[in-house]
Amino acid sequence: MIKPMDLLVVVPHPDDEVFGAGGTLIQYADWGLETGLITLTKGEAGRTLGLCAPEALGDFRAEELRRAVEILKVGHFELYDFPNGLPNNPVDGEARGHGFSTPQGVADHPEIVDLLLWRLEVLRPRAIITFGPNGSNRHPDHVATHRFVVKAVEKSGQKIKLFFYASPQPLPEYLEGWLPPNHVRHLPMEVLLQKLRAMAQHRTQALSVLNFMDRFSHRLASETFHLAGYEGPIQHELLWYARP
Repeated sequence: MIKPMDLLVVVPHPDDEVFGAGGTLIQYADWGLETGLITLTKGEAGRTLGLCAPEALGDFRAEELRRAVEILKVGHFELYDFPNGLPNNPVDGEARGHGFSTPQGVADHPEIVDLLLWRLEVLRPRAIITFGPNGSNRHPDHVATHRFVVKAVEKSGQKIKLFFYASPQPLPEYLEGWLPPNHVRHLPMEVLLQKLRAMAQHRTQALSVLNFMDRFSHRLASETFHLAGYEGPIQHELLWYARP
């Protein structure tokens, strides 16, 4: 039987792991704790930035993710091929979908709940990090992933600490479903540098990375989460429950 996992991150797209939890994954690994990552899509509906043919984007981003996973020192990695949906309000710039018939996305695959339930039974994580109810930016894949993870945890009957990405102050359009952070983690410089290097592996996401740096640079060196069911004072330490 596999040793129980200390921390499992579950997200829909390549790069979702590093923005919000990259430093946490690195530090957990450095402490000798068991970490894992489940990514549900290959992100094939994103931009190519001219780095590959549109039809090859999924495989290209999968390789970017594998390089990032190595830097993040993730101990257990699973990548699935569910369809990557488009955001409700795609940003201007390079067209998304590449002119192909774009599937609706993760939300159209409720069987993901049973898949996650199976993985929870095998991996037995002590804690999970995933998106909150608002999906951080209301991307349908983010919101659906939140919903599916919560259902899987409930069905599992396991006592799993459930952490959601929680920005300190969301933009007004993302207030609905926002949960305030009650765990704030400040990354030491050596961890931040590794996190930035992992972000750099997602070359097709360069515009997103630059936009994040421009608008939310203060969040690069800190990672903020909402622990479901926690009502105490804000924790400024590391994810305290699992520190050795």
